[in-house]
Amino acid sequence: MSTVTQLSRRPSVLRMADGGIHFDGVKAVDGVSIEVRSGEVLGLIGPNGSGKTSTLNLLSGMLRATSGSIWLDDENLTRHSMRQRARKGVVRTFQSGRVFGRLTVRENVEAAALGAGMRRGAARELTEEILEELQLEGVAEDRAEQLTAGRVRTTAIARALAARPRFLLLDEPAAGQNETEAVELITAIRGFAQRRACGVLLVEHDMSVVMGTCDRLHVLDSGRTVIEGEPAAVRSDPQVIEIYFGKRH
Repeated sequence: MSTVTQLSRRPSVLRMADGGIHFDGVKAVDGVSIEVRSGEVLGLIGPNGSGKTSTLNLLSGMLRATSGSIWLDDENLTRHSMRQRARKGVVRTFQSGRVFGRLTVRENVEAAALGAGMRRGAARELTEEILEELQLEGVAEDRAEQLTAGRVRTTAIARALAARPRFLLLDEPAAGQNETEAVELITAIRGFAQRRACGVLLVEHDMSVVMGTCDRLHVLDSGRTVIEGEPAAVRSDPQVIEIYFGKRH
């Protein structure tokens, strides 16, 4: 294992306490309390319009909370901007993927590592490690603008990992990929995150993916928490069964 991977960090927690966001009187998120711990993958699930992406936006600082508070351990981040939170290690990815089109995949990842303050040698080492783990070696010399949509999303995740986040917030990272590809991608992210004591909050629609890759699940419906717990317990909960398999669907 590379020396870059062996990063010593104290256990940490990112949490939102009674968080809420209102849009024109509509409560997109209503009194949600959620926490992500170092080294775990927490799945955030629920039907369309349940508040998943809004919750990600509140934690990342993309949206300012109408109520409640955001904490990184004992530090109150509620009034911190998205950029300020990113500097403290709270990094968010987007469904579309944000990359530099004219740079190669390798250059994209290395640029992110350098931008996070790493020396060039260490940045190159980390880049090679990430390319291998996310199975991007075959397209490492391709310019990002030449990639498929799925590869663009994976490259964006690779860039986020190169920033050495303490917490990584992923919005449907496996969208557009088949189940096998999705599980491989999220399993790779999970392994990388665990070795670096990085907590992952994963928004994903595919229940088979989250059941197979997440340590815990947090279920939202209509902006409120339904249940949080281990995947097996969540899957058998009557409210969850109603949400996913009841009359609404």
